[in-house]
Amino acid sequence: MLIEAFSEAKNPAAPHANEDQIVILPGRAYAVIDGVTDRLGTRYEGMLSGQYAAVTVKRALEHMLSAPEMRMDGLAVVHALTAEIAAAYKAFGTAEKVLTDWNLRLSAALALVLVQAETVDVILVGDSGVRINGEHILRVEKDLDLITSILRRQAWPVIGEKTSDPEKQEQVSRRVTWHGTRQPLDAVADTLDADDMALIESRAIAANREALPHVALTDIENLVRGGIVNAQGGYQNNGSLQLGYPCIDGFEVPQHMIRIERFLRSEVRTVEIYSDGYFKPGDGFGVAAWEKAFAEAEREDPAKVLLYSSPKGSTSSHWADDRTYLAVEF
Repeated sequence: MLIEAFSEAKNPAAPHANEDQIVILPGRAYAVIDGVTDRLGTRYEGMLSGQYAAVTVKRALEHMLSAPEMRMDGLAVVHALTAEIAAAYKAFGTAEKVLTDWNLRLSAALALVLVQAETVDVILVGDSGVRINGEHILRVEKDLDLITSILRRQAWPVIGEKTSDPEKQEQVSRRVTWHGTRQPLDAVADTLDADDMALIESRAIAANREALPHVALTDIENLVRGGIVNAQGGYQNNGSLQLGYPCIDGFEVPQHMIRIERFLRSEVRTVEIYSDGYFKPGDGFGVAAWEKAFAEAEREDPAKVLLYSSPKGSTSSHWADDRTYLAVEF
């Protein structure tokens, strides 16, 4: 067996702030956990909420999957992790607040591989991915993220007309994506005015309608105008909505939103698990191949507004996101 792993924070100078976590239980389980970036600066035991969520899920996974009597069932694991996050709310006295304020929730995406006697089971909750045998990619794509990514892509040239500073362009574009086009203008008044915001809004709605004709206009308008902070939370673990998406956050994950795939163990040669900080897959197995692909993506489109869609881009000091890769060759 060969195991390779790599993880780097979006800010390489602050590795302690990495919101990704790795679980390695050789011959039993492997996982990449991606904590959802905190929206309000909320801290738990000194950690931002996304990092605390990822650490909590990691510890719970390692504990439960190390127990010899544990029945390794994907749905049972997700249920147990949900209970762990719910218990954290009670411990911190926030159980009532998180019922209505999604931005206070501890949230994490999970890509888990369980090695059973006869099978290899892949469990996905969120948008981290798994590649089997170097060719079969499993990932849950989120139209919701594409809407906010297109919002940023449409904001980018408008902001570029107002500033020649790439760092400022990135900062303001994130602000638009984060808080939407109907946010108070004083936050961006040094760069954008009301006419600029109206232009960004109209372009973003039109571009999203073209790219996502199957998505209701009301949802597109909601996300463009409200942004991630003000509009996204209502879709989290909401199985009744078209744009609903799964996340481990202490509240029930609708079963139909949990993706579980089973492969014969005898037919699985390699498993690669990665977080969404990688914008293109490696052309081979191993950290070197994936880091080469990452470097290529950064050269091709560092701002993530041309070839790759993202609600945020890279700057001279920060990558667009934390990234983590875990690979196992049996």
